[in-house]
Amino acid sequence: MMKRVTYIVMVLLTLAGCGKLGKDGRVKKNVDWTQWYFDDEGSSKLAPGIMIMSFNVRLASAADDTGDKDWTNRRKGCYAMVNTLHPVLMGTQECQLTQRNDLKNNCPGYEVIGRSRDNSSGGEQMAIFYLKDSVSVDSWTTFWLTDTPGSVSKHPQAEHYRCATCAKFTHTKTGKKFYYIDTHLDLESVRGYEMAVIHKYISDNLDATLPIIMSADWNDTEDSDIFTETYQTFQNARWAARSGDAYGTFNGFKNTNSSTKIDHIFYRGFSGCAKFVTVRQQWEGYQFISDHYPVYAYLEF
Repeated sequence: MMKRVTYIVMVLLTLAGCGKLGKDGRVKKNVDWTQWYFDDEGSSKLAPGIMIMSFNVRLASAADDTGDKDWTNRRKGCYAMVNTLHPVLMGTQECQLTQRNDLKNNCPGYEVIGRSRDNSSGGEQMAIFYLKDSVSVDSWTTFWLTDTPGSVSKHPQAEHYRCATCAKFTHTKTGKKFYYIDTHLDLESVRGYEMAVIHKYISDNLDATLPIIMSADWNDTEDSDIFTETYQTFQNARWAARSGDAYGTFNGFKNTNSSTKIDHIFYRGFSGCAKFVTVRQQWEGYQFISDHYPVYAYLEF
């Protein structure tokens, strides 16, 4: 019964303006809503940690995306989703400059890092948005998934330029430091090679004693051979979560019951994953705010 009451309250507060009511009866904005997505008996038992989201926003310049698929329409649903769930970190894919600016300007409390994968001014980015009151950036860089990761480059067999944004963060409340890598693998058969580049970058450049998170539109299922090396040291948040789901993540702007899971969150160095969620509800009346559903995990230090 308590779970049902909590769910009803969550819905009513969402409709009221994505905030809690203060003593004056007004809606309080910028509330951390993470608690509403945990079971009642589990929410008070969470260890200190962070909520991490991966979201392929679908590039704004796609010519076939008209009507509800057009970014200028569905973006308001994206704002509502971010401002309601308030992920501490949100790694995006296909995020063009106009989308980066729109999200930054309409999602209070967030800063953003990342650069264009093809070095153009408005190209797609693996932009990482972060709540500036929850974490701070120690350092960050972009590397390419090629033989020359330090320079803008494209694998000869890849369909597009592919890169990763890698940042070292400090968690404000605990002082814990960790790395976050956000990327987007290719559609062609070079994904295994691209994963090898990522793992080599990790071993050559990152402090092995610190926790690491990786998220992406991987363009491959989680049982793929490309993740063989990954599973030697990383956990799959979807599989490891104490509470979660196994819904598909690629919806193609039409399939609410998709079984295609190609958006994953991997981690190591954290004590556990409390929750994994595929975000499938409507936002501002839009069933599909992208052709991918966002996914998020709560990782405990």
